[in-house]
Amino acid sequence: MTLQDFIIECKNEVGACLRINGIEDAEVRDAEVIKTNDIRLHGIVIIRKGSLAGVNVYIDDLFMRHEHGEDLVQLMEEAKTRCLSALNTTLPPVPKEASFKLENIRSRLTVRLLDVRSNRSYMTDRPYIDAGNGLVMVVQVNAEETITSEWLVTVNNSLLESMGCTREQLLTAALSNTIRLEPPVLMRLKDFVFSDEQINLFEDEDESVRGDRENAYMLTNTSRFKGAAVLFYPGVMMRTADILGCGYYVLPSSMHELIIIPDSMGMSIRSMTDMLHHGNEAYVDEEEFLSDRVFHYDPFDGNLRIASNGRDVLNPADSMPA
Repeated sequence: MTLQDFIIECKNEVGACLRINGIEDAEVRDAEVIKTNDIRLHGIVIIRKGSLAGVNVYIDDLFMRHEHGEDLVQLMEEAKTRCLSALNTTLPPVPKEASFKLENIRSRLTVRLLDVRSNRSYMTDRPYIDAGNGLVMVVQVNAEETITSEWLVTVNNSLLESMGCTREQLLTAALSNTIRLEPPVLMRLKDFVFSDEQINLFEDEDESVRGDRENAYMLTNTSRFKGAAVLFYPGVMMRTADILGCGYYVLPSSMHELIIIPDSMGMSIRSMTDMLHHGNEAYVDEEEFLSDRVFHYDPFDGNLRIASNGRDVLNPADSMPA
């Protein structure tokens, strides 16, 4: 049985199950969803009549279990149980279609940092901010005025059209609102790992930090969620160099945070690249991976450059068109 055959079987079984349980106002669809880092997931979408959004139940794991010999009937039962459970879950508030105008959603716009090489399919038909060095920021609409909202949608060009604004207006509003919601945080790596206290060196600079040859740092936002984009907040790169008293390397440890290695530590690019690769492979979920490249910020010319290309050679396709 192919994946497509499995999906069709699952959709038919779920549809029959809903009717048996008296749920007649639901449409059952199959869907392929492209997530960040071009992860493709397959699922069953159930949409109740009159609702803008539905519930999506992924079934890739069930298909894999079927390929490994598990009974098809039992797997279908599990799929039906998942769908019924999802329908009984209270969904977060979902904006109405008519409310997707810039003036209505400005306070719920946020940006997220992505690597171009890992998101070629995901980036298709999406407006973005080109951050340089193969990094971009896309815009998301959250159900609430928070970057950690349970419900969100990434803005594509079709949704942008309905917003009644230009691409530049959207991107400017999203970055400005993200800065408001989630200010940048710079702290010692050891404090990030071992302390619950959030010591933000941007707000309360510790003079002992200057010239410190022993410490790496963590750059993120106040919620430590999707915080890698703070590197591209206006003035953050320069302010970080000012606090450290030197240039620094940037290790994209995940979409949530960046490790900052001061030049004064004297670490080799090779050792930092190896450390980044090991961390990505051992600790970072596939969807939360950001990049395997090491970057360097030079405070004398104010530029961020690629210090290590990771495992790939940089090529012209790494630059997104304007």
